[in-house]
Amino acid sequence: MKWYILASALLFAAGIAVGSGNPSLQNYLQSQIEPLIGTVERLEAMENTQLWMFLFIFFNNFIKAVAIVFLGALLGVIPIYFLFANGMVLGFVIAMASQSGANAASLVITGILPHGILELTAIMIAGAYGMKYGVLIIRELMSAMRGRASVNELRAFHGTLKRLMSFLFLAMLAAAFIESTVTYFLVRG
Repeated sequence: MKWYILASALLFAAGIAVGSGNPSLQNYLQSQIEPLIGTVERLEAMENTQLWMFLFIFFNNFIKAVAIVFLGALLGVIPIYFLFANGMVLGFVIAMASQSGANAASLVITGILPHGILELTAIMIAGAYGMKYGVLIIRELMSAMRGRASVNELRAFHGTLKRLMSFLFLAMLAAAFIESTVTYFLVRG
């Protein structure tokens, strides 16, 4: 898995670079952020804001992480897009904050790092598994076309999914707790 995890990290980093330095993508990236801003505003208007933020963050991130893994079966395209696009959004947010006069280093340290260590790691691992799933499907399809289908590697991969889902659940649970408490207080002062 190390090469898939490395590919995940590189795709995410490339997305950050493209998102932070490409003004022609501003409209697209802004359209990706606006629904999230609206959701946060609605959650902040509710009683028990932090509880609702925790639940939203956890379910949103966990469902997306699981989807990345299983949608990888579509030849690995979805995880590649998801990692790159999410990197672009993060790069864009940091660049826009910096351009508006905010301290980008402070934003990263207080607004992303506390929960991001777990959340981004889990997302990259989910993306890596999704890409591997796609590669395994491609291999199986190629073997089947040659008349020698073998499901051993795919079966072994499926055997790892229970542990992966447990890891993603716990990582996203902890990240959502940190984001809705520690990050929430750090960002809002």
